[in-house]
Amino acid sequence: MKPLAELVENSATDFVELRIEQARMLKKRVGGSCLIVQFLISYTAVIMYFVSGLDTAIIWVAGGTLMVVVTFLYAKLMAPNGIALENHRSYLIGHTIISALTGMAWGAMAIYQTEFELEYTVFIGCLLVSSITMGGVLPSSVYRPGYVALSLFSVLPFSVFLMINAPPPFGLVGFAMMIYFAFAMFLSARVEIETRDTIAARQKRALTEQVIQQNKTIQRASEEKTRFLAATGHDLSQPLQSQGFFMQALRDTLDQPDQIELFNQVQESWRAQKELLQGIVDVSRIDSGAIVAKPIMVNITKLCEKLAREFLSDDSVEIELIASFENIESVTDPVLFSRVIRNILSNARKFASVGGKVEFSLRHVEDHAVIEIFDNGPGIHKDNLERIFDEYVQLDGANSRNPKGLGLGLAIVKRLCTLLGIKMAVDSELGTGTRFTFRLPIESDDWVPKHEYQSAFQHFDKSHLVVIVDDDPSVLASMTQLISSWNCQVISALNQTDAIQLVSRTSAIPVLLIIDKQLDSGEDGIDLIARLREEVNETIPAILMSGHMGNIDSLEAGPEVEFLNKPVEPDEIWKMLNQIISRAGLAIDLED
Repeated sequence: MKPLAELVENSATDFVELRIEQARMLKKRVGGSCLIVQFLISYTAVIMYFVSGLDTAIIWVAGGTLMVVVTFLYAKLMAPNGIALENHRSYLIGHTIISALTGMAWGAMAIYQTEFELEYTVFIGCLLVSSITMGGVLPSSVYRPGYVALSLFSVLPFSVFLMINAPPPFGLVGFAMMIYFAFAMFLSARVEIETRDTIAARQKRALTEQVIQQNKTIQRASEEKTRFLAATGHDLSQPLQSQGFFMQALRDTLDQPDQIELFNQVQESWRAQKELLQGIVDVSRIDSGAIVAKPIMVNITKLCEKLAREFLSDDSVEIELIASFENIESVTDPVLFSRVIRNILSNARKFASVGGKVEFSLRHVEDHAVIEIFDNGPGIHKDNLERIFDEYVQLDGANSRNPKGLGLGLAIVKRLCTLLGIKMAVDSELGTGTRFTFRLPIESDDWVPKHEYQSAFQHFDKSHLVVIVDDDPSVLASMTQLISSWNCQVISALNQTDAIQLVSRTSAIPVLLIIDKQLDSGEDGIDLIARLREEVNETIPAILMSGHMGNIDSLEAGPEVEFLNKPVEPDEIWKMLNQIISRAGLAIDLED
């Protein structure tokens, strides 16, 4: 429950907002109110003329009109820049005073013109005080304190006057006016409540509309950001894509140690650029729902062993890896899960002290697979344990040997864990180290295919046909050169027409189509895959590449189509190609 002080403060704030809105409504409606009152003055003056004479009518028109003018000028001259928090109180006080003076004028005139010998004058007096106060009990009434002041100084004095001075039966008329006064006060209270509710509902609608407009603005900004990142990702991924394949082709021609060392430095720089771009794109893709988990049955142990081998393959820093893995299988997305663990292992390498250690373990705890990664680095202050998962956060105190990143790695890890249903915890102490713990539910499903991990660049024993279509000549040339070095025949084309013509002229059936999603002249890669399959009358496995963010619907892409975001690693193409050939019983033996 909210504290009493907070409730009182909120109630006071709501009351002030109500009064401000009432003051604005009074100021806005003053013209119409003055016209209505002037009409009442005019028609009662006509009645007075026929009952009491011209002099009484003139006095009434002059006095009543004077109060109308005062009321109108007050509303126009007071708070000329509008009603605000600073002036609403003084405006309402002035309005109440003028209402009281108006009541005095109408009550005084009702008493002045009353002559008990002329019965109609008593009727005119009742008509005066009731007509000026009738508006306060109507649903359009705005401000009750002003109405109370008006009624108090008009109806009450006239009622008391009749009760004291009028002969029977006019004294009963005074008593009836007292009853009218009490009834009017009761109704005005009800009207005040309804007015508050109406104002509150109107304010709520206005607030809701503001929220809707703000949400639309935020949505437009998000869509613009997504389009910007999509265009940026596409434009930057194209040259990175061609660079990666050219570098891998170049690597096979190098044989001197100094050349290989220089190449490795260039490749590391290229990968850093790729990771920075991929980090920015991935955060937006995860948030927009473009990345979707594809769970399959995997051997978590083999996956962890592979990641451990990757860790040990980097001997640039002397760090001891202590690995301990129990045999566990479960259903998860191996690519996204590997991304999570690989990122944490990379951080552990960065922050572990030289000659230090990293502990990497996989244990079976009840119905969960528990993965723990510990490094004996400088640790993280407890106040920063939540901040490290925010975007673009780079904490001070990192080892000077580590290059600065963009601060997106752990933000991506957190999002991927949420996507995969993995519970993550981090425990750290300054000067001791940091431990990340991941709890993955163990699930089994006999029908889910097992995923084996292989990674190597070797020539295929038999030459297989691969079709590559990309409208970027550098990307096309780099991929053609590298895939040809794997003992594959390659048909390469820049557009849909050339690709179909080249495929139709060969008798061989391609084993893989590698197609860019968005080609020149509005050509779509999905349509091209369908046309190439129709040309050879077979459902050829395909890779659909794109530098744009977004999720490709599996129904839209069709069967046997894998979607990859540029820049694509050569290793990804090789793995997929080898898996396709393996299914056909033509895989190479990696043990040779």
